[in-house]
Amino acid sequence: MIVEDSFIVAYHLQATLEGEGYTVLEKLDSGSAAIEYAAQNRPDLVLMDIMLNGELDGIQTASILKSRYNLPVIYITALTDKDTIQRAKITEPYGYLTKPFEDREIFTVIEMALYKHEIESRLRQSEEKYFTTVQSISDAIVIIDDQHTISYLNPKAEAITGYKLGEALGRNVADIMYLRNEATGEFPVNPIQCDIVSHHNTMPEGLLLGSKQNVWVPIGEGSLSPVIDAHDKLIGLVMIFKDLSEKRANERMAKDFEKQRLSALIEGQERERSRIAKDLHDGLGQILNAVKMNVNVLVTDKRTAQDLYKLLDEAIIESIRISENLLPSKLRDFDLATCLRSMCRQMNEAVNIPISFQSMGIPARLEQTHKVNLYRIAQEAVTNAIKHAHASSITVRLSERPQAVHLSIEDNGKGIRPAKDDRNHSGLVNMRDRAEILQGKLSVKPGPEGGTIVMIETPVHPN
Repeated sequence: MIVEDSFIVAYHLQATLEGEGYTVLEKLDSGSAAIEYAAQNRPDLVLMDIMLNGELDGIQTASILKSRYNLPVIYITALTDKDTIQRAKITEPYGYLTKPFEDREIFTVIEMALYKHEIESRLRQSEEKYFTTVQSISDAIVIIDDQHTISYLNPKAEAITGYKLGEALGRNVADIMYLRNEATGEFPVNPIQCDIVSHHNTMPEGLLLGSKQNVWVPIGEGSLSPVIDAHDKLIGLVMIFKDLSEKRANERMAKDFEKQRLSALIEGQERERSRIAKDLHDGLGQILNAVKMNVNVLVTDKRTAQDLYKLLDEAIIESIRISENLLPSKLRDFDLATCLRSMCRQMNEAVNIPISFQSMGIPARLEQTHKVNLYRIAQEAVTNAIKHAHASSITVRLSERPQAVHLSIEDNGKGIRPAKDDRNHSGLVNMRDRAEILQGKLSVKPGPEGGTIVMIETPVHPN
């Protein structure tokens, strides 16, 4: 498209260009006409005179054509004053020919302009594709230069940090990414700045990022990639990471659901034990007592009657023991220390193995389910020490503090053998499940002189 107010110059240009194989779409003499024509036809190149008819001069027209349609412009003018050239430079023209000029000059400038514009268009398309890709990535992307200043934030990084790209651009990374160790709560030396120097490519785990809104966001599963120039010089760092808030929430939800499932399962077990204990006490126990009362009537031989009395007494005592073991009535009426002391005494009498009990602190006011679970853990640990570890001595220790309860069971047996699968240790799984329900920590480890130590610590009031 030729935009020239001189008809003779425009006609000469058209003839010259068409003679060389170019297609001249239109010759126009005003800026407004050129803008209107370009909107409909989009020429590949514009030859623009600076002095035009109408309100717009060539420089103003070229600026509009570039901003709206990205058209390359070559100025053809007789004006060579400093002010005009300065104004023309701002529009980034692809050439500036002064009248008069040789035909060969115009051909050379046109070919260079078309080639340059094609290369820039390809580069712009590549940049736009890259930019669109980076913008749409769901992970946060932060680009930092070698001076530790922010060069780029994608929308996800803006959302996590609370800073828009315009606010963050040129600021130190430590001002935008205020980091804290999630486990310790400490504020470390900014690991991002350290990695620019150390060339690590793995982002540290367990970090919290303080956003502009004073919200601590867990971040991780990221990478740190150095940016190297053509001379193998480090010029920056690309950091990619995730916002782990949703993942952590899902993990907590799954953990809470599993805890509720275990709690319901163990509660069902305790109810079944209670039912069986009641049946033993009220059913079998009463029947045995009724038989005992009728022995004298049914058996005439006194010696035989005495033997039956003895057997029935033993059966009644055994049913009471089994019932008490299934659901200790003491748990309803007494504190945990009293119940554990009673359990140790009963098991000591049953197996004739020294089982000592030690209690420290002031008895805590525990809920019934809390007492039952701690009692069952101690019961399971003592039973395992007797049955599997063949211990000859067992010590149960209970320490009660205002905020926590600590229970340990130590034996001198042969110890517990590690298993790849906890299902091989069903008693241990049961203890872990009960500890999980109480939000406690259970550990099983070898004793200093052999044997095994089972320890559990739980809060007095689990959530």
